[in-house]
Amino acid sequence: LMANIKKFPRGDKTKLSANFSVSEFECQCGHCPETLIDLDHVAKLQKLREDLGASIKINSAYRCPTHNAAVGGEKNSIHMKGQATDIVVSGMTPLEVQDACESFDGLGRYDTFTHIDSRGYKARWDLRVKTKPKKGDVSVSSKDI
Repeated sequence: LMANIKKFPRGDKTKLSANFSVSEFECQCGHCPETLIDLDHVAKLQKLREDLGASIKINSAYRCPTHNAAVGGEKNSIHMKGQATDIVVSGMTPLEVQDACESFDGLGRYDTFTHIDSRGYKARWDLRVKTKPKKGDVSVSSKDI
């Protein structure tokens, strides 16, 4: 399946879906000239937002190669292709958000945010330190151990 990736100039205010605009996906470096966004990924994000009934804050979406290196991103990060978002959801713990994101191709569990992406194949990783459950913990998700 070909990804539906489009380029937008920095500063573009285009609304991509009911709740998301181009500006939310811009590289945090503040100066690269364009933003790559996978519109199919946006559609999945919009569905997630509707399913959760809560607003989604995007911490990091598109990253230019320079910014990706500066923040210690993976060398071939999906963020550089415009197919990944690091999110937090108001009123939900990262664990609750992560359990709601199983339909995404890529799902990365972190202590304070959730990485989701549309890479075209399934990938799962858990880089939690403080909040990673241990076997025998009660009230943790079965997906979590």
